[in-house]
Amino acid sequence: MIQTAIKSAAKATSTRERAKRTSKEKLVRAARNLMLAQGYPITSVDDIIEAAGVSKGSFYHYFDSKEELALTAMHEFLADGAALMMDGPFRDIADPRKRAIAFLKHIESVAMRLWDHGCLLVMFSVELAGTSPKVREETSAVLLDLIDRVGAILRPLTKEGGGNMPMTASAMANMYMAIIDGSLVYARATGDSRCIAR
Repeated sequence: MIQTAIKSAAKATSTRERAKRTSKEKLVRAARNLMLAQGYPITSVDDIIEAAGVSKGSFYHYFDSKEELALTAMHEFLADGAALMMDGPFRDIADPRKRAIAFLKHIESVAMRLWDHGCLLVMFSVELAGTSPKVREETSAVLLDLIDRVGAILRPLTKEGGGNMPMTASAMANMYMAIIDGSLVYARATGDSRCIAR
């Protein structure tokens, strides 16, 4: 009888934990999709709650504000994107210069999957970083980390890495990320995402 009660309690706890996790995941996913589609300022908490199919109480159980949820959605979006960016066939290439070129080709091949609907990092940098120190701090930290990671891959193409490009790996990565970010802003402004894949 005691074993049955323990199993029943464990099952109920597991079900509650799964429901909690599911509600939070639904909120994050809804925020991510809505903010990518229409931007942060237009997306309301009520829109997110409705799209997630959860109660307002659930929202405030997990998040203190729309900004906190937005940053959580941004980090999830970036984790998914970084996994796709950094896990391509280029990783298996031994020669560092060939690996760097293969990385650039890989990014080109997955660009539409990564950014066809936009990028929360770019959006939040444009829409919120000027008014929210927390968003500015987090978007800046993420961008600097990406530049470091991309710079490490591209370094063999630069003079400091034995290549021909007359710039540092950091400068090259900055330039590369600026081109991507500019393409994303252009795609958003024109409604034409084809420039992302070029």
